[in-house]
Amino acid sequence: MRVLGVDPGTVATGWGVVDGIGERARFVSGGVIRPRGTLPQRLAAIHREITAIIVAHLPNCLSLEKSFVGDNVQTAFRLGEARGAILVAAASADIGIAEYSPAEIKLAVAGSGRATKEQMQQMVAHILGVAPELPSDEADALGAGICHLHSHRFADLVEATAAVGSGTARRPAWRAGRRR
Repeated sequence: MRVLGVDPGTVATGWGVVDGIGERARFVSGGVIRPRGTLPQRLAAIHREITAIIVAHLPNCLSLEKSFVGDNVQTAFRLGEARGAILVAAASADIGIAEYSPAEIKLAVAGSGRATKEQMQQMVAHILGVAPELPSDEADALGAGICHLHSHRFADLVEATAAVGSGTARRPAWRAGRRR
């Protein structure tokens, strides 16, 4: 499975592509989109760049950080507008969309829903085997991709376990070697 993770923003939008290979996540590509101009011009640039990334890397899914309202409502509005441009790009390409809260992403990657930016950068670099000097926006986007890979793997295990319990499917590989 290939996932495009995105950390939305109208000033800086991080993106990262990861492949799920068995139990591992592999870094494919990543970067930061820094659009210029008026708000509509920046939103168009984000849409255009995300569309180009989708075309270049052909992800199966886009993993995106959910909106949250902090102290600044205007910032939340801008974040929502950037998310809209990204969601339209994914929907236009007919790829799946998964959304996770910042705490869910931090928990999946760093083991704590309150991980700092630095902890996220270090853990993303460690998991993917890349240099730890990733820009924080790119690291957050890669974290969203890793989070989806973990969630997807977990859902597959739950489904396989449920199927075994109902007798409708073969035993999953991780149980095949066990004897009673």
